[in-house]
Amino acid sequence: MPSSSTDPLDPGGSTPGGAAALLAGVLESAMDAIITVDEQQRIVMYNQAAEQVFGWSRQEVLLQPLEKLMPERFRAGHAQNVERYGNTGVTSRRMGGRRVIHGLRRNGEEFPLDASISVLQTAEGKLYTTIVRDITELDRLQREQADNDARLRESQRRLQAAQRLARIGYWQIDLDTNLMWWCDQACDVLGVERSLLDASYDGLLRLIHPDDRQAFAAARDAAVQAALPLDAEFRVITGSGGERWIHLLGWIEEEDQGEGSPARRRTGLIREITSRKRSEGLIARSLELLNRTGALAKVGGWEVVMASTATYCSDEIYRIHEVDPSAAITLEGLLGFYAAEAQPAIRAAVDAALQHGASWDLDLPLLTAKGRRIWVRTQGQAILQDGTVVRLFGVLQDITEIKAAEAALRVSNHDLEAFSYSVSHDLRSPLNSINGFSHLLAGKVAGTLDAQGEHYLARIQAGTQQMGQLIDGLLSLAEVSRTLLGGAPVDLSVMARAILDDWQVREPGRHVVVQVEKGLQSHGDARLLRAAMENLLENAWKFTSKKALAEITVGHKPGADGLPVFFVSDNGAGFDMAYVNKLFTPFQRLHGVTEFPGMGIGLATVSRVIARHGGRLWAEAAPERGATFFFTLPGSAVVASGGTDNATQTGPG
Repeated sequence: MPSSSTDPLDPGGSTPGGAAALLAGVLESAMDAIITVDEQQRIVMYNQAAEQVFGWSRQEVLLQPLEKLMPERFRAGHAQNVERYGNTGVTSRRMGGRRVIHGLRRNGEEFPLDASISVLQTAEGKLYTTIVRDITELDRLQREQADNDARLRESQRRLQAAQRLARIGYWQIDLDTNLMWWCDQACDVLGVERSLLDASYDGLLRLIHPDDRQAFAAARDAAVQAALPLDAEFRVITGSGGERWIHLLGWIEEEDQGEGSPARRRTGLIREITSRKRSEGLIARSLELLNRTGALAKVGGWEVVMASTATYCSDEIYRIHEVDPSAAITLEGLLGFYAAEAQPAIRAAVDAALQHGASWDLDLPLLTAKGRRIWVRTQGQAILQDGTVVRLFGVLQDITEIKAAEAALRVSNHDLEAFSYSVSHDLRSPLNSINGFSHLLAGKVAGTLDAQGEHYLARIQAGTQQMGQLIDGLLSLAEVSRTLLGGAPVDLSVMARAILDDWQVREPGRHVVVQVEKGLQSHGDARLLRAAMENLLENAWKFTSKKALAEITVGHKPGADGLPVFFVSDNGAGFDMAYVNKLFTPFQRLHGVTEFPGMGIGLATVSRVIARHGGRLWAEAAPERGATFFFTLPGSAVVASGGTDNATQTGPG
């Protein structure tokens, strides 16, 4: 290297003055950093742009090794790479190939750069000149673009997944050519392979179900002419011949609208709504069935949302009140229809529901909008959320005909009972005359009649006795139906024990094991309940009469509703359950009179007594394996008091 300045930018160098000045001006005005090194990799030229890029001044780097401007991890082997390049004969090339290379600033910061290198053979040796461009911002933008591209691809992937899950596709139409573009998911929604899809408006029309085609075309034409969005639902026939429902939305492309020019392109979405349409159809059919059922049963439903006081009513509610279905109606309006005498009851029921969440079930008179007086059964219930009533809902039924039928039935039953009682009472007088005179006649002709005459007279006396028993049975049934119910605590255990003691006194020769559970408590009419227990226990006593060791048990078992189910059980003759429906009908018998005496009135009496108390009566039995009669009585209980009263009658006395 010559001892004079080797910096080509130095005007005092060996370069002719005019050329040196020109070269210096070009290099200094260059926007890229330009650095020249000799064969020893010493920096011999360093322009102003290089100072700005690397931060080192020219004086600080001249004749310094190029490694001063390189990160340490890239220094090893750099000189050899440059030397190899110098031997290739290539005058210039881009450094790093596709790989990003880095420089080192004076402050120690690394930065990406783009560089090209050229070699010049001089008399003093090879000079390597590098043109460097700081691409920090470009690298940042490229990395940002890569990130954006990755996010975009992920968004597209998610969008496509969402489209597949939601069965939504995208479409576009050119109104000038009527050509349409469909995305892949739109083809799936239509159920047609893309290769077979006619991508035109006419092709879409051919896919639409014939019954829906005209309506869709009219809606589409109207939307185009008015420059309005399109919103249509229709059926299509899929490629496999199936049928599915489609919801199509279309809107105007905003950039397509010039000043005063109509839109010529539309874009939209398409999605399958077959499941929704099926659900809507099921709901519509259910509502129709509900309305028809409500109309037949004259039952309507209503609901009030407390937050907004909004009131919703079924069609039958309007029909019952004889109000126009288009009229607005409120809870207060509904309450106002009740008759004056019913107002206190219905308002107290609603207040109790609002304040305490109580329900109600009432039969009340109501005046319709046309002034008709009807009877309704009104039921209501409160819906609570966090202890607060948020909704009231209820049911209303027109029971005018039922009330009229009940009234007529009560009159008929009363008349029938009165007639039965009157006839039974009036028959007793002539029957007593027949019975009395037959006995007088028997005494008067005693010893004068032959055997046949005595048989006839005995038959007359037996007939009058049987008829007397029938009359007593009718009077007993009438009395059960006509008697006003009393209300008092009744100890069924004590009652049963007393009745069985009486039977043991009457028939001391019977061998009967009796078990009566203690603490069987009820509430009702003591006289009628005693009549029921007498008939049940008389049956048990009677139908065990042919058993060597008879057993009669009175007790209880828990019911499904938590209330006790009482029973009277025996091990007697029993009966075939095929005839159980005849068991509680008056004068119906399952055994012959000669086998077991009786008129068939007892169980009918028991049935009426239990029914009048609001309970149920049923039986279980098998021939020669005994029978058990079960019954319930509202307000009953079992008091634990020490088990069972046991008694055995083993012979006379």
